[in-house]
Amino acid sequence: MNMKLLVVSAVLLLTTGCGLGTLSSTSTSPITVPASTKVNGIVMGGQQPVGGISLQLYTVGMTGYGSAATPLGAPFVTTAYGNFNLPAYTCPGDAMTYIVGTGGQPIAAVGSTPAVTNTNLALMVGLGKCSTIANNFIDMNEVTTVATVWALSPFMTNATHIGSSATNTVGIANAFANINKMVNTATGAVSGPSLPSGAVLPLAQINTLADILEQCINSGGSDGVASNGTSTGNGCDKLFYLTGGTSDTISAALFIAQHPSTNVASLNMLRSASPVFSPALDVNLPPLSWSIVITHSGGGLSNPQGIATDQEGNIWVANAGNSSVSEFNPLGTALSTATGFTQNISVPYALAIDQSGNAWVANSGGNTITKLAPLGTSSTSYGSSAQLNAPKGIAIDGTGNVWVSNSGNASVSAFSSSGAALTGSPYTGSGITTPLAIAINPK
Repeated sequence: MNMKLLVVSAVLLLTTGCGLGTLSSTSTSPITVPASTKVNGIVMGGQQPVGGISLQLYTVGMTGYGSAATPLGAPFVTTAYGNFNLPAYTCPGDAMTYIVGTGGQPIAAVGSTPAVTNTNLALMVGLGKCSTIANNFIDMNEVTTVATVWALSPFMTNATHIGSSATNTVGIANAFANINKMVNTATGAVSGPSLPSGAVLPLAQINTLADILEQCINSGGSDGVASNGTSTGNGCDKLFYLTGGTSDTISAALFIAQHPSTNVASLNMLRSASPVFSPALDVNLPPLSWSIVITHSGGGLSNPQGIATDQEGNIWVANAGNSSVSEFNPLGTALSTATGFTQNISVPYALAIDQSGNAWVANSGGNTITKLAPLGTSSTSYGSSAQLNAPKGIAIDGTGNVWVSNSGNASVSAFSSSGAALTGSPYTGSGITTPLAIAINPK
């Protein structure tokens, strides 16, 4: 799974979302794209081009998480001005694609002698489906690297090992879709063209991460000076020291994405006093962590208390504030109305999703549970005060039975998938006292 974190507050907070199933149809037939197809772009280090950087196009692996990616075609190199044209390539089906660039001369002005190669430089950009990248312009820089690494980090062990299991094609497709929420790959700037209405990006935090990478990228690379992460070493040495001994900027970015609470303040101080990408964070006011959290509103959200994700990656939220349920697609676009789904819903505190994609909602205000169909197309209420008493938690077991924790009378109720109370329900015991949540042991 690629659902790194879901947080509920006054609005819906998301990081890179995922799901199981099919986001959209994916072709398994090989796709050949000739060099004559206009796929070109530029590689930038901050605001200046990177000449002579070696580029490679990849498709993600599908034999497991972090499995080896497949190179497409031969490596190609940017001009002295950072420009490139994508050579001919053949995709193994309509797979997810990305480009990695390493090395190159970012710090010498065009025409200066000698050019300096930064062997620690590594940039990348996620492009999405093979069939969608033709006739596009690509601007690869530190911002595209941040967006790509943070979106793909749950599937990634390094730049050449990004992959998923064959049963979670939607998870990695959703992760690539999140890249386009954070960055416009045609301009290399935040925010992306797929950022939905009502969503708010942490612009300054993303730019600051890019500025941190820029201090290493626009240098001659590591000079071998032992660093303490603050006062000794150059931009690369300090960055690598603070990111667990990494040796290139993609690996450093991945370390930060996967360890967002490590060395937060010290990393924040690495950016230039005159940041290339702005707005940026105050150098003396670091964030709580380097998690990139997109804040969503709308869809009926009001004092949300419970959250769940269905097989398609859609996110469901129980709203105690207005007795409704909200639904969002994997990109964060509201699928529910401005008031949410309200039929048979009463002060919900939790919900769970069954194998058919229905949301089961615990109504603490009505002493019932509600089965809500996808997109709220139908709603059925079950239970009564004889079975349920201020239900606050709900979970579904492997056979489809629905289990509910009752905070009002220290009991647990159980229902079949058709909503009938199971024999002996509700259940009580000396260890149950004001239960607020419930979970199922997979064994």
